Formats: sequence, structure tokens, C-alpha cells
Amino acid sequence: MVEHRFKFSKVYQAVFKTLARYIHIWGGRAAGRSYFVTSYFLFLITQPKYFRGAFLRHVFGDIRSSLWQDFKDRVEESDFDENDFEFNESQMTVRYKPTGNTIISKGFKKSAGNRSAKLKSLAGITHVACEEADENYEEDVNKLDDSIRTDKIDDIQIIFLYNPPSRNHWLIKRYYNLVDAEVFDRDGNPVPYYRAIPKENPNILCIHSTYRDNIKNLNRKSIEKYQAYGDPDSQFYNEEAWFVDINGLVSEGARGRIYRGFKHISLEFFRSLPYPSFYGLDFGYSEDPVALVEMKEHNGRLFWHQVIYETGLTNPALAKKMRALSVPKNALIFADNAEAKSIDELKDLGFYQIKPADKGPDSVLYGIKAIIACENYMTDTSTELWEENQEYKWQLDENGQPTNVPVDKNNHAKDAGRYGYTTYKKIRRRKKFTTASPSKEHNGSDDLLNAV
Repeated sequence: MVEHRFKFSKVYQAVFKTLARYIHIWGGRAAGRSYFVTSYFLFLITQPKYFRGAFLRHVFGDIRSSLWQDFKDRVEESDFDENDFEFNESQMTVRYKPTGNTIISKGFKKSAGNRSAKLKSLAGITHVACEEADENYEEDVNKLDDSIRTDKIDDIQIIFLYNPPSRNHWLIKRYYNLVDAEVFDRDGNPVPYYRAIPKENPNILCIHSTYRDNIKNLNRKSIEKYQAYGDPDSQFYNEEAWFVDINGLVSEGARGRIYRGFKHISLEFFRSLPYPSFYGLDFGYSEDPVALVEMKEHNGRLFWHQVIYETGLTNPALAKKMRALSVPKNALIFADNAEAKSIDELKDLGFYQIKPADKGPDSVLYGIKAIIACENYMTDTSTELWEENQEYKWQLDENGQPTNVPVDKNNHAKDAGRYGYTTYKKIRRRKKFTTASPSKEHNGSDDLLNAV
């Protein structure tokens, strides 16, 4: 009988001993996480003990060039007979003939653009490796968790692999407490990055790793490049890459975030501003929330207040909630023009000044640029608005640099504000209505703003 040898990094040894259901393996770049997990699955599939594994990613097809290829590489590198593995390339499944153990591949989505999370055939699964776990929605992961059950073993393992998300991500909020990392930029100024401390929970094992835990498997040039990101004198110096990508710290907001520099104001102060209110509305229902934002504008200053951010609201329920929150029936509301039927229904329900937003070609980029050009203030109570402010981001290119294409996510309230401001601005320019005359309080309000 051939004795097969496995060698695993010490940093991941706890995975073999833990009784925790949830295992988080995350941190900085080049830490060997995918290598470990695919080696671990190779070990498990070749053992006589019952094992049913699953490779999982947000989009099914993305598994092919990641965990699936990595696993095949592990088999090829090993001293196992490749003929003992029965691979199904189209479905990305494998069976180890001597034991009958198997690995399947699943995605929350079959392809990009399909948001459904219809995971089937997970009964009997004992181990899941969820790569790029930060790409997934919390509710989808909850469904996954509920779908995994077996009476074959006592200790199911769900392994999450991910790079550091920002502080508002559900993974961070759910599993970690944050402490200031006390790090500084090239000029010696403190910068907002955080160390994630796992919350006490015996059912969770968290392993944080960086390239330093895998340094013996890296070439010298790669190590020098990683270290150059943190060297202020290097042409490759990159603060965010050094703290997040290399050292695995948690950032204040998403990489490539679109909106920065918003200032806090109180709701009382917002209410006291003597400028006319207008509203932006982004419709939603089951998965996406309805977002209603009240706004005011004066002399290049834009003021935001989140009124509603909620899922499951029908249009009658939305109208009822708007009345309860004292949104005037004559409020000027600019709503997503893709929802003409909903706009008409809200008009019939009493909000007679609701209008479709003026969305033309390149309206998204136009609106983003218009908002960025303003001095922006937002009420402290606008919880989800602040979260979207930190998470709404540009798509990144292959080098991790922001493009000019926004990611259509974490943007419901921001879209509502964009509808409101850009349409209000265009209507004012066309002089189709006049705003209220400035009151005598304007100078005093400006003085207050200067003090914010």
C-alpha cells in the first residue's frame, strides 16, 4: 500500500483540530490560502472517511480558473495516480475512485447578472470552500448554511477564503471587533486602517495570514515588490496596497470608493437650513431596498438626509410610511424613470409632485461628477447612506486600479440622491420653477457651515 505524504503550513494546522463549523482564512496577498485549501481537500477526498466537498464562488464559472484549476494542480503535483480521479470538466466535479469521495462545484449565480441563489444538491456535503467570500451577500451565505446538512459526520466545516473587506462589510461586522492599527502615511499622518479581532465564538476559527507566513515559497523579487509598496522612497509606494493587500488590515472604505470627503451634520442642523427640500427615490422591493433621500442645495453645497431605506415595501406601504415620516404631499420627488408604473401609483396615492428622474446617456457618470463637484454634508442619522458612501466604488482593472465604471452595488441611496440632485439641477437651469427667496437666516447658516 502506497503511503502518501502531505505537508501543510503551520499557520493552517488548526483547521485539522478545530470543532468550529465556520473557518475564516483571510488576510494579505500571497499567503498560500488557496494552496492550503485545495491541498486539504485533496487530503480529505483520499481518506477512507466519508467526505463530500464543495467548491463555491459567487459566480459558478469563476471556479474554473481558481479552486478547480488549483485542485487539479495539487493532484498533478502529488504522488497519487491520476487515473484514480474521475474528473467531470463541464460540471467541475471529481470522484476519487478508491474511496468514492467526491467534490462538486457550485455558484450562487450561474453567470454574471443572475442574482438568484438557488443552491441545490448540498445535502450530504461535509466541507465547503467558499473562495472570495466577501463577494457574496449575507443572505445568500445564510441560505447556503441552512442548506448544508448530513448525518454522516458530526463536524461540518464551511471555510471562507477572502481578502480584507472594508469595515462596513457584513463579514467584518458579524465576526470581528476592530481596533485602530495605529499606522501612518508617508508624511507621518495617522491613517484609518484597523486590525480585526475575532469575536469570542467557539463555533468560529479565524486564521489571518500574510505573505510572511508563506515566505519560504515566494521568490525574492516578489517579496521585494510587496515590501516596496510600504517604502515611501520607492516608485511603487502605495499606501492602500501596503496596508490592505499586503498586511491584511481593514480599510475605512472600499478600494476605488467613489465618494469621499462628506461631512457630518446633525438632523437638527439639516432641518434648520432655510433652503427648499427636494427628494430622490430609488425603487426596490424584495432584495433591494426602497431608498428615499431628502436633499437641500445652496451655492455648491449639497445636504443629504436618509428618510427611508427598507426592503419589502409595496407602493401603498411606501406612501403610508412617507406620510408617517412627514414627507409633504407636495414634496418635489424625482424617482427612477424605469419605474413609470410605480411613479403613477405614488402620484395616485397623493404625492402629486413626484416626477421621473431626468436620465439621459451617461447619466450615471454625469451625476457622480456633479455630486463630487459639490461640498457634501450628510446627517449623522443616515446610517445606510454613510455605509454606501464608503462601499460604492469603481470597478478595478487587472492592476487593481479604479476605472470609470461604477460597480452596481451599495448604491441604492446614492442613486436616489443622484436622481434627485441632477434632475433638480437641470430643472433649475431650465427655470421651470423658482426656488424660495433666501431668508435673512442665510448668512447665519453659512457661518454655521463654515464652522462644521
